[in-house]
Amino acid sequence: MTAEDPQKTEIIQSVALALQVLEAMAFSEGEVGVTELAQALGTTKSRIYRHLRTLVSLGYLTQSEETERYRIGARLIGLGRAAAGSTDLTSVAMPHLRALRDRTGQAVSLGQIEPTGIRILNTLPGRMQIEVGVRPGSLLGFWNSAQGKVALAFTPRSRWPDLIPETISPMTEFTITDHAALYAHIDDIAARGWSTAPNETMLGLNALACPIFGLDGEPVATVAIVSLTQYISTPPDADQIDAVQEAARRISAELGHAV
Repeated sequence: MTAEDPQKTEIIQSVALALQVLEAMAFSEGEVGVTELAQALGTTKSRIYRHLRTLVSLGYLTQSEETERYRIGARLIGLGRAAAGSTDLTSVAMPHLRALRDRTGQAVSLGQIEPTGIRILNTLPGRMQIEVGVRPGSLLGFWNSAQGKVALAFTPRSRWPDLIPETISPMTEFTITDHAALYAHIDDIAARGWSTAPNETMLGLNALACPIFGLDGEPVATVAIVSLTQYISTPPDADQIDAVQEAARRISAELGHAV
């Protein structure tokens, strides 16, 4: 007789399966049937059916009278919203912002995506002799900042005209003011997953930014390192890119985004 794994003995299998069902339903597109769900979770239809009926009775799932297939219910939607609402972005991000600052030595900023731009929520000073950064509360544009452009890159193209002014006023001579050129630039950012904006907001200033995603897979914030152009070159150093991308991935994961 072999000893059981203590971790496995502590798992209540019915609870684990119920949570797997809820996760599968939450990430499914539309309605799901018993057979499809049983195959996806590697169990029998009878077990899945019993769990589905229980979850329906509790309001976490609903069943279509026409198709007899299942989809998420109001109670599960409400639970997700309540959990999302209780998440403090700054508190979640802060350990990763510190790690990013320590790894790169550069000032770090966390920005929240708003309808009119990127609102800087928090910053950490760098370890350079000359201090460079953005103030908390600052609102950065979608078209002339690394943080704004990377947010735009992961926003549906159909929304871009509402976020970019018809006439772009240049902040510096390096600001991209032609819409066709800007759209092509944003497409390039979407393909590589990070953005810079050397001299576009202020001469001598650059930032390297990546998007932070929420539970629903939509971009909700940005994380960036900010410094002089001599310390964040174009293109940036590969280690800087890796550091910012790692911070963004870790924050997104803690917000519930499935990478």
